[in-house]
Amino acid sequence: MKIVWLVFTLIPAPFLFHFYEYGEHIQHEEAPYLLHGSALAVVLSGFLAGQIRISTVVFVNIFTVLISVALVMYFIPDDGWFKPVGRTGAVVFTGIVYLIGQLIIRSFSSSFFNKRLNH
Repeated sequence: MKIVWLVFTLIPAPFLFHFYEYGEHIQHEEAPYLLHGSALAVVLSGFLAGQIRISTVVFVNIFTVLISVALVMYFIPDDGWFKPVGRTGAVVFTGIVYLIGQLIIRSFSSSFFNKRLNH
């Protein structure tokens, strides 16, 4: 279960969020699956993090944000879409929101795993 969590968390979700959003913006369309996909990713990774130490969750999410920042520099132009915080700031903010969401879901799932292991 820990390996599944690690692989899933290393997917650069903040980058994918903005890549999809920016791509839909360029085509002058809405991003209909953005909220649902993001919520699903947060809930799934938070649930899988139930058996992982909080420090490890934070460290891996910081690493994922750094990967996302590197990817966004190469694949998304900084053409004013991300005002006022800028392209990098938007990705870092999204990564923080993902981390907070994961920690909230983790707090519930850790009690689920603790009850399950004690029985």
